[in-house]
Amino acid sequence: MTRDADDSGLTRREVLSLSGTAVLAGLAGCGGRLPERLPGGGPATIDAAALSEATRGETPTVPETLPVDIEQSFIEGQRDVARSKLDATPAPFDEGTIPNGVIRERLNDEYDHALRSIRDASGAPTVYERLDHATHARTSAHEVAAAWDAIESTLTVADLRESIPGVRDEVDAFARRRSYVGSDPVRAAVVHAELDREIRATRNWLSNPDRELESVAGQSLALAEVAADIERARAGLAVGSYLFDRYRQRLDDDGNLRDRLAAAHGTFRERIDRRSDSMPPEQVDDPTTLVDRDVDATAGVHALAELGSDVRFRIEDARTDEDAPSLADDVMDAIGTLLRIRAVRRLRERIEGGDDVAIASATDVETLRSDAIAAVETAQDAGGGELVVDAILPEFARQIEWIDDRFDRGSGSVRVESVSFDAMRYVTVTAVCRVPPETAAEVTTVLRDAE
Repeated sequence: MTRDADDSGLTRREVLSLSGTAVLAGLAGCGGRLPERLPGGGPATIDAAALSEATRGETPTVPETLPVDIEQSFIEGQRDVARSKLDATPAPFDEGTIPNGVIRERLNDEYDHALRSIRDASGAPTVYERLDHATHARTSAHEVAAAWDAIESTLTVADLRESIPGVRDEVDAFARRRSYVGSDPVRAAVVHAELDREIRATRNWLSNPDRELESVAGQSLALAEVAADIERARAGLAVGSYLFDRYRQRLDDDGNLRDRLAAAHGTFRERIDRRSDSMPPEQVDDPTTLVDRDVDATAGVHALAELGSDVRFRIEDARTDEDAPSLADDVMDAIGTLLRIRAVRRLRERIEGGDDVAIASATDVETLRSDAIAAVETAQDAGGGELVVDAILPEFARQIEWIDDRFDRGSGSVRVESVSFDAMRYVTVTAVCRVPPETAAEVTTVLRDAE
């Protein structure tokens, strides 16, 4: 429930991952062989309208889930909190209530966002996603209410400063009483990873106001943003406490699995270290050197470089302290790294086997997109109900929508080189989503056999 939603619907982690595309794009011309040139010497292009048409159509729906019995009444409670905050203001605002057009537009946009989230809290496909929307509604509504209170001079910097220690104490108290209990280590890893992220996020939200309070006095929008950060911490605390209690109440055995999770994490790290020797470096000047055959800098080759870079970044970024308060999240991150290592190996084998994964037309892009969709759907069918697969797939289904949107925004003629950089995201989705079932089988065995 820690997604900081933007219009793309991607999590912050996914946005950071996708930014690797821009990095690779910056390397174009630094050694990669790009022969896409017309006989007259100009770069080969593809019509943007054809690309838009080729990337339209249904995408896989892979809803986010969490193996916790979430009650509809709790979701409705969060939604009711949002409604009550909005009802306490005269929103939507008109010129009479807020003469300043910039402030009025910003708050009306946030008001509309809160209403959409309230609506989506009833219509999302899973209770987990409905809860996500309900908490976003709560924080958006609080930002509107806080801004109005600031305009009315009933909310001050001093009020916000005084509220922070109490929320922080509650977060610390929850972190102390929460433990890595469970009966099934696979389910425990998935659930406790979410709780790890929730605790970390609430603390991060509370760290922002400490730095910003002195600079927001007298600024209604800035004051409201700080108030919203504090409310995000309150909402995260409410959700984390609820999820932990619901999870623990329904355990057949509430033994502490910390040692087992730590042992599994150690095994995963050993396998990552052993298998990473064959991974590409984090930065590659000429991605064609990553395969043992003569090949141009195609979408497939750039996808290989990006996946390899992602693996190296994840390895460097991994936290190795098993006593840190993010043990389960570290386990799930290690699983994601193992998944990507297997995907790099398979994609390299595919290219070295003769498939350039090249693009020369909109039809080629359409084929790569279809491959990505098929890979997600096949993984979903093969691993349906498998907790590790269920935790992994939603991210990649959303990435297909993200790259579709990139192609839909084009105009005129687009250089094949640029198309290849964008389309390589389809290739990475295909590569990663072709390996979850076997990766899930491997990590499930480790988690359940760890001592």
